Amino acid sequence: MACTVKYILITVLFLFSFSANAAHLTYEIDDAGLRIQIDFEQGYSNVNTLKLDKSFVVSFETPEPVVFSQEFWDMPVEKLFVTSDDTRKRLITDFAGELVVPEIVSQPKMLKITYAFPKVQQTDPVVGTQAYARMIWGLLIILAVMLGIFWVFKTYFKRQVFTDIPGTGRLLGKADIDLRKSLYFYEIDNKIYILGVTDASMTLIEKVSDEDEVTRIKSGFNKKTEFVNYMKFFKKNPGVKDEVEISRNSISERLKSLRKR
Repeated sequence: MACTVKYILITVLFLFSFSANAAHLTYEIDDAGLRIQIDFEQGYSNVNTLKLDKSFVVSFETPEPVVFSQEFWDMPVEKLFVTSDDTRKRLITDFAGELVVPEIVSQPKMLKITYAFPKVQQTDPVVGTQAYARMIWGLLIILAVMLGIFWVFKTYFKRQVFTDIPGTGRLLGKADIDLRKSLYFYEIDNKIYILGVTDASMTLIEKVSDEDEVTRIKSGFNKKTEFVNYMKFFKKNPGVKDEVEISRNSISERLKSLRKR
């Protein structure tokens, strides 16, 4: 029992003396760099450096034990560790990419090693004030284009819809009788269809089948006469003297009927 206690005491004293005489290594690492500091109890000497492909070695002489090993993730440095060859110690820094040469400051019983990482050029974030502004302007431009296309389609569709009907039909012409109200004269198979068109509806006003009336309407459009002469078909076989007056009365009645629709 006494021997066991004696061995335990010797072991504790040995470990205590080992830790008391050991050099102490601390470090700090961030995006700016890696800062290492080694504090010695008895001191150090003969500091040398060695630059390898992706590693940098700082070696020094000291009788004190130095034990350290640390791995890093998502940093320019992959691993930092110390190897020993008797009194010769080597502090090795492994880099993930480009190797960085450190700045070494030697002080009595203290060794400072600083690796300054290269600054990464920061790009403007994709989502930001400028990005939102560009997106809003793009949406406004698209909206303006869509409204413009809608306006053109709405404005000119009524002028072209009748001429786009396939077959033997053709548009003779139109007469504007009121704001946004027009009469269209469309010929199909020797018949003339008179259509009243507004913004909200399209109505068949009259279907002219009589050959004489069809001829008179067509000739009126061909001569580019006034609107009152286009509408003479509302009175069959009018006399020469009262032709104009009858046409005016017929037109007035048709206009009133169209406005009520």
